[in-house]
Amino acid sequence: MAKKTDSSVNRSKETAESLFRSKSHASIEHMFDEVAPTYDFLNHLLSLGIDNYWRSNAARKAKKLIGANPAPAILDVATGTGDLAHAMAGIPGSTVQGFDLSGNMLEIARKKYPEITFKQGYAEKLPYEDASFDIVCAGFGARNFENLSQGLREFHRVLKPGGHALVIEPMIPRIPLMKTMYLIYFKKVLPKIAGMFSKSSFAYDYLPHSVEEFPQDEAFTSILKEAGFSSAEYHPMTVETSILYVARK
Repeated sequence: MAKKTDSSVNRSKETAESLFRSKSHASIEHMFDEVAPTYDFLNHLLSLGIDNYWRSNAARKAKKLIGANPAPAILDVATGTGDLAHAMAGIPGSTVQGFDLSGNMLEIARKKYPEITFKQGYAEKLPYEDASFDIVCAGFGARNFENLSQGLREFHRVLKPGGHALVIEPMIPRIPLMKTMYLIYFKKVLPKIAGMFSKSSFAYDYLPHSVEEFPQDEAFTSILKEAGFSSAEYHPMTVETSILYVARK
């Protein structure tokens, strides 16, 4: 494999920064269409497989929130290749749908999980009736919404009264030493590893930009409340490298 030149690395970073600034539906859709073939492999590799635990933890939380509901309706927005939707489908009696803007990601999701219905579109305009779901979730995708507030208002709209939104995102640790180690890995090591396997290495330069700029802990729960949720809380996971937000309509 040819070694990347400094100029190609700089172009990748410039592309990532430009993508983060624009973050249009078209640019995000194009990025995820490009990374789709290696998305699952790199997710598991770069997280050391812990991403599966984060999804299963969210599904366990959803199951507790659902309680005795015999037939909960669940929507997974920014479903990607469908792994969080699949985790939610393990809740007894549940009906799960997945939703994403990337056609290539959804093509993989349909092959992996043919029992789940997947639709394509944008989070800011969900094609569902008001009060349709008991749970709306998003795994590592909310920070990519073109309009975060509008996307969260759509979550609130399609939830039934008393329903819950669950959002998983990467978290930057708050302990100084952990934060330093995390950012070195996230900004220096991770993009280089990803570049060995993916033609779209700029997507993994974009990743740390998107995480650093995304509102974290209390800042994000405030945005959830501004979107109409009556309560919102957060639960750090795995020494504050990931975080689960839970909001109630």
